[in-house]
Amino acid sequence: MDEGTRRRIEEYVRPLAVGLDGVINYGDIRRMVSAAERLAAGLEGIDRDLLFLLAAFSGQEKWVSRMGHRSRTEIFLSSQGVSPETIRRLLRGLARFETAPGTLEEELVHDAVRLEAMGAYGIARGLAEAYRERHDVSEMAAAIEAAARAPLRTAAGRRLADERRELMLEFARRLRAEHDQFAG
Repeated sequence: MDEGTRRRIEEYVRPLAVGLDGVINYGDIRRMVSAAERLAAGLEGIDRDLLFLLAAFSGQEKWVSRMGHRSRTEIFLSSQGVSPETIRRLLRGLARFETAPGTLEEELVHDAVRLEAMGAYGIARGLAEAYRERHDVSEMAAAIEAAARAPLRTAAGRRLADERRELMLEFARRLRAEHDQFAG
């Protein structure tokens, strides 16, 4: 898949991702693709086009699975030269990569999604989402801990997660302690 095709696919996904949850922005699509590609670095047997598509469409599983949107997506991807088999693998993978990835590409995107929710970047995004949802401080701390403890499927993902997890667990601990200090 050439850069022009990737750019057109990103433009297709952009309005789906931008602002729907109040947190995601267009740059997050590129971050997700970059994270998945970094995790795949040096690995052989990876379908790079499928990896790109899974990463670009991550977060859009529900939208793509809806009646009409699925066929619209299939038609668009087909018009961009994506093979019917790759489209089938994308749609199958979107339905399962977060909970039960079935291919290496799905595992890589699974870990990329988890890594986006970790570390300082993950804390910032999580707090923005928690604020939007009106969570209290103890709920925020619990969500940060849960994100820090989320399992990763690849060795590369686990290596990148180590430092991020430490930061998050320390942040959650301090958040609770400082909140409790004046909780009366």
